[in-house]
Amino acid sequence: MTANNPPGLGFNSGWAFQIDGDTVPTPTQFKILQSASLDFKSTTKDLFGQNIFPVAVGRSQIKTEGKLKFADYQGRYIRDFVGAPNNSLMVAGQTLVALNEAGTVGTSPFTYQTTNHTTQVLDLGVVYATTGIPLTLVASSPTQGQYSVSAGTYTFNSADSGVSVYVSYTYTVSTAGDSVTISNTQAGAANSFQTVFGAGYNGLQTNFILNACIPTDLKIADFKIGDFSMPELGFSAVCNAAGVLGTISVPVTS
Repeated sequence: MTANNPPGLGFNSGWAFQIDGDTVPTPTQFKILQSASLDFKSTTKDLFGQNIFPVAVGRSQIKTEGKLKFADYQGRYIRDFVGAPNNSLMVAGQTLVALNEAGTVGTSPFTYQTTNHTTQVLDLGVVYATTGIPLTLVASSPTQGQYSVSAGTYTFNSADSGVSVYVSYTYTVSTAGDSVTISNTQAGAANSFQTVFGAGYNGLQTNFILNACIPTDLKIADFKIGDFSMPELGFSAVCNAAGVLGTISVPVTS
């Protein structure tokens, strides 16, 4: 081994891509990749005689499992986990949360209209700004400490006129992000995708190309104080229609 021919090493988290199964497959890069792993697990059978060590070992199957850990949320790989591509599970736009929007109850009418009332979907509650005490939702004719809501307009009792409140709710936007509908789809064959990942060191690369990967687990939410959420996608690799699992490409080391 010389300085001009370094060993085939991999350093840092490298890179990873997922290519979905759409009619025109779309590649998606895991942009904030934390780690990528691939394991080959074989099923073996030991043959013993009268002594303590086996005289032969037979191997029947090899299971291929991988895991990608990342920090960026993208709708496409969530869609590919919960359902097949080429369907309407994923659409443009997001559902957002307005958390503790500051408002003041009006005077005749005793109402407050939220900033995003035109696309408001779900009421998440009202609290008094000064005390944090929650108000109670009623269908209509609220008394003091109660409210009703319709199309983003909150109605209060006259006794709460001029009171400062915090209002929380969900609303939709069509100009950013994606939304994935998680529905109870029919059991059967799982969606598959192609995965490419690898890492490099000193100008050399080691790459893995898996032709057909079946998602097995997806830890999608990992929110905690003082840290970033780290989704994690697990998959099993199977052979494609041509009987090929994939390709492992490594540099020459000698």
